[in-house]
Amino acid sequence: MLTIRQLACTFAATGFLAAATTGPVAEELTAAEITSLHAGNCITYWGPSRGTQCFGTDGSTNYDDESYGTDSGQWGMREDEMCVNWDSDPGWDCGPVWRVDADTYYDGEYTWQIN
Repeated sequence: MLTIRQLACTFAATGFLAAATTGPVAEELTAAEITSLHAGNCITYWGPSRGTQCFGTDGSTNYDDESYGTDSGQWGMREDEMCVNWDSDPGWDCGPVWRVDADTYYDGEYTWQIN
């Protein structure tokens, strides 16, 4: 059974890619690309909420969100999908990442830029 987040990501990703065919085409990133862009860096994201998230080179991650406050956990890759496991909501959640343009990325729910 899919979670609401998985359904939302699937729906948003499908709609986004369909819309992208009429405009700039989004490029799905590989695990190596996602890791090289995110490991040791922070992002500023927006979508259902806004905030910052940092990705440690040791697999740790944390966020500071305007709506949800702060949390920490782990991040990693499963094939070509980025995965997170939050301390406040245990369980790995994985999904693809697309490059929208040179500086902007999207996962079906949130859009972000690397700081």
